[in-house]
Amino acid sequence: MSLANESSINAVLRRLELLSGLDEHRLSELAHEIDLQQAVPGDCVLELGSEDSRQLFLLEGELLLVAGDGAKRIIRHTDTAARGPVCRLRPSRYHVTAHTRAKYVLVEQSVLDACSQPDLASQVVVEESYLVNGPDELIDDSATHPLMFDVFDDLNHGRVMLPSEPDIAIRVGRSIAALGDKIIPLANALSVCPALTLKVIRAARAAHSDRPPAHSIKQAVQRLGTEETLALTVNCVLRESLRTDSEVVRERLHSWWERSMRVSAISAVLARMSERFDPEYAALIGLLHNIAEPVLLGYADRHPDLADRNALDNVVHDNRAELGRILLTMWGLPREVIDAAARCNQWGYDGQGEADYTDINLVAQWHAIIGDQPRRRRPEIEEIPAFRRLGLANASPELGIKIVEAANHAIERTDSLLVGH
Repeated sequence: MSLANESSINAVLRRLELLSGLDEHRLSELAHEIDLQQAVPGDCVLELGSEDSRQLFLLEGELLLVAGDGAKRIIRHTDTAARGPVCRLRPSRYHVTAHTRAKYVLVEQSVLDACSQPDLASQVVVEESYLVNGPDELIDDSATHPLMFDVFDDLNHGRVMLPSEPDIAIRVGRSIAALGDKIIPLANALSVCPALTLKVIRAARAAHSDRPPAHSIKQAVQRLGTEETLALTVNCVLRESLRTDSEVVRERLHSWWERSMRVSAISAVLARMSERFDPEYAALIGLLHNIAEPVLLGYADRHPDLADRNALDNVVHDNRAELGRILLTMWGLPREVIDAAARCNQWGYDGQGEADYTDINLVAQWHAIIGDQPRRRRPEIEEIPAFRRLGLANASPELGIKIVEAANHAIERTDSLLVGH
């Protein structure tokens, strides 16, 4: 393919997803604004840690991406990932060199912002103000382990599965079969399983795409209907529970479930401190904030080194926030849910204005991990702005008791909701 003339350049630019909606006149204007570059094998295209504000688009050839730990990936101009920027994040997480002769362009983000036309078929818009590209930004993962290449490859092909904790999912499935059309008991039973909760919310969103996303599992069940909810749940329990031979993975999955239940319960307690917060919504955010973990665990059996508990913990912890952000955005969840997931590792988060649901989630996480065997340092209260923003830097003993009780009762509540199953 030659890029020697204007029509050829325009055709290639149109292949890029951000520019696919432009007419010929605007494409021709853009072609004169971009910086067309050529490289031979071995040439450096982008340095690891680069702060260059321009976005890199591969037009022809192959690029080699090498992460900081040595993990490698080759991107070809024919790949789906090449329809978007290569290494979008700054500082760059990859050292990028030409693997073959290559042609590429560097485009200032401001130019892209001015000319791109959002396409709902290939992008996700959350609350009309949170625009995030879909699979094209998956090249910017924090892929410090080959497992992440598996995850993003499946994401690009639309085949990622969100597995349930099998024992809990089976109990939920048996329990709801006896509930009939009782919406509140059905919603309560589903809230015991984060994965099933999310799938019902996604289904309700798909069935009523003209309405805002549900802010509680009860609201989602009401919109979807009990019959559809039951059918969806049974199908997911049968097909999408995590099957693994690894005791380490099973333990980690169960630990994730218990921690999610505790965070959800504590979040509801914290939300009741102010009329600005909805306790049901806070509980939902707490339940889903770490939803990327079971997705990651679903790939662990492919990598023998992850039979080591510390290795598995590091991979899951280091990648859960970014993957959670991507998944929840692609699945159309509200912005508060996405923000809490994206910042689940950011103890130093200090937002603007009044306290928000991310603050609640961080404080709930801090309390939920009390007593856990520490694999990494838990910061002091003074190091977490969320405590100050929520007015909890010097919390009363009464609130502390409520939080402890909520955490202790979170798992006990499972037995009462799924009694006999």
